[in-house]
Amino acid sequence: MSSNLTLTNVALFSLSKGNSLSRSTILKNTICGLAPASRASQIRRLPSRRIFPWCSRNVRERATLTNLLQEKLEERQLYRLSPGKALSKRTAPMGSCSVTARRTGPVRIMAVRRALHFVFKVGDRAQTAKFYRDVLGMKVLRHEEFEEGCKATCNGPYDGKWSKTMVGFGPEDDHFVTELTYNYGVGEYQLGNDFLGLTLQSSQAVSNAKHQGWPLTKVGEALYLTHAPGGYPFYLMDEEQPPNDPVQKVCLAVSDLQRSTHYWATLLGMKVMERNEEKKTVLMGFADTQCKLELHDIGGAVDHGTAFGRMAFSCPREQLPDLEALMKRENQKILTPLVSLDTPGKATVEVVILADPDGHEICFVGDEAFRQLSKLDPKGNDLLDKAMAEDKSNEWFAKHNRQKAAA
Repeated sequence: MSSNLTLTNVALFSLSKGNSLSRSTILKNTICGLAPASRASQIRRLPSRRIFPWCSRNVRERATLTNLLQEKLEERQLYRLSPGKALSKRTAPMGSCSVTARRTGPVRIMAVRRALHFVFKVGDRAQTAKFYRDVLGMKVLRHEEFEEGCKATCNGPYDGKWSKTMVGFGPEDDHFVTELTYNYGVGEYQLGNDFLGLTLQSSQAVSNAKHQGWPLTKVGEALYLTHAPGGYPFYLMDEEQPPNDPVQKVCLAVSDLQRSTHYWATLLGMKVMERNEEKKTVLMGFADTQCKLELHDIGGAVDHGTAFGRMAFSCPREQLPDLEALMKRENQKILTPLVSLDTPGKATVEVVILADPDGHEICFVGDEAFRQLSKLDPKGNDLLDKAMAEDKSNEWFAKHNRQKAAA
């Protein structure tokens, strides 16, 4: 190994595995030190774990300890690891994080989970395509057609023919994108109060909207509100598009901020990045470089209507059974137990579909297979245009003097 680079996986070890005790002692003494009493009170420890908390096998404890570890690393701004105390590379268990330490640079904390996309149901596919491509400036990354409903209800509770179009500012490997699901027999969906907006940073999108006469409302300093077809709110920051992903955050309504924060942070392992008591919001995410999730307490019940969406994340495939088991132990809702989903001509992925305390749908998919499935398709844009040209459903309904169903 080069003397300029030490690669370390910071994992939560088990006493049952070989020399993990000595390795964990090195980790604790070298990087983390002993947890202060003020933090120790946050962790429920059994007597045998009091001195050596890294040996905990309880998933909730491990998630809490991981957050404390991340905080400790960030506070100390560790710039090097002693070569004699470097740990060998290991596979990190659920809830852990991996750390790359360079002698000449800061520690990089790489989350093993990542935010992927948000699912929108669309009734007018042509107008929706115009909004995402011509106004926001996103690209069609891939387009897929299905003859029957998804086993994991990706297209909602519908059994008929449907399509899925992924659009975004860049490849799905490192961009948060949107999944547009179109059910051929449904022309309209009822909005609830659950989805409060997607925020992206792009002065070009603001310029595009003004040029094309797309409705814009200024709601703050260099901040505009617009709506996608179907009524979904989008916030456009009138600032130069960043070199990485312009999509900044997704905001969801919750009825009990403390309860929801516990669910997303403690059970799912997200890191709380910002709290605003006045606005009753919490901003969280799996990594600083990823799209964030903002929870906003609306002080009442959350209504999902029929337009309800779904937020998707990836994790190592081996974590999916553990995640499902955790939710069962915690008496949390599992909408779809671990299942395999096939896409014609592409990789088969495995998913678990959950629901948070307010009923927001959450998809966790195995990362390895999803990276294969989500590869950029150069023909994606043409496939979407072809599907729209061949879609005669509007003409059929007009010919029979009928309207598409309103879900």
